Amino acid sequence: MPYASRMAASTRTPVLDPPPVVGGRRDVFARAGRRTPFEVVTDDGVRLRGDRLAGGPTALVFCHGFLGKRGKKRLVAFQRDLLPWFTVYAFDFRGHGQSTGKCAFGATEEKDVEAVVRRARADGFERVATLGASMGGIAVIRHAGIVGGVDAVVAISTPATWEGHDTEAVRRMIWLTSRRFGRLLLRAAGVRVVGRWARREAPVEVVGRIAPIPLILVHGRDDHYFSEESAWALYRNAACPKRLLIASRFGHAEDGYTAAFADKVAAEIERALEENRV
Repeated sequence: MPYASRMAASTRTPVLDPPPVVGGRRDVFARAGRRTPFEVVTDDGVRLRGDRLAGGPTALVFCHGFLGKRGKKRLVAFQRDLLPWFTVYAFDFRGHGQSTGKCAFGATEEKDVEAVVRRARADGFERVATLGASMGGIAVIRHAGIVGGVDAVVAISTPATWEGHDTEAVRRMIWLTSRRFGRLLLRAAGVRVVGRWARREAPVEVVGRIAPIPLILVHGRDDHYFSEESAWALYRNAACPKRLLIASRFGHAEDGYTAAFADKVAAEIERALEENRV
């Protein structure tokens, strides 16, 4: 397939090379983006709150990571950078922000993604893509592999497996989520997590079921949570159409959310959508 045939040439190319665009179409949309609150209920009864940012003709379901929320300053800036191409559906995952329920670290959050995808479809969008980073990346991969029904998937800084990440950042996260005092700190920060985590299929176990939906994987070599091998494991186990973008300097998840990256990821989604139509 043409989308997969260009993989070898692009997998080691940094994604942050294009300079930021100043003025022009992006700025028009950034100023004009209208934020409309919405609320949806998942199949398991969790009430999610979000905002729809009016923009381009394709709906983009925007999924934050663990400890995130839709109104986080850096995320809002990136959402607005995407408006020339997409109408963005940003929401709080279960257990975060203004949504109810408890966070399951990606193990049940595919239900949240599906509820927002359904909302975008109900609003009349023919093309709906999902984009998630870290825990949000887990959610969009699991959603596309288990539920499906979207037109493209972007997973950024996403672990392939639940275990085996021997980094200081992950060790800190495990301490926060497994100790009583850590959970109290999380609750004080507005994050509620499940009392007992039930294992579900890991991203690497479902990624092979995403095709024929186009999958775009993005990872930084300098990711301080999950190693580059996570991205390669997901890529190896995925079927075409798929694309892997590795950046030398990207950091983890929202660390890499810049105007230049918005240009790059939007171009990749648009290309995937067009080539998947052929």
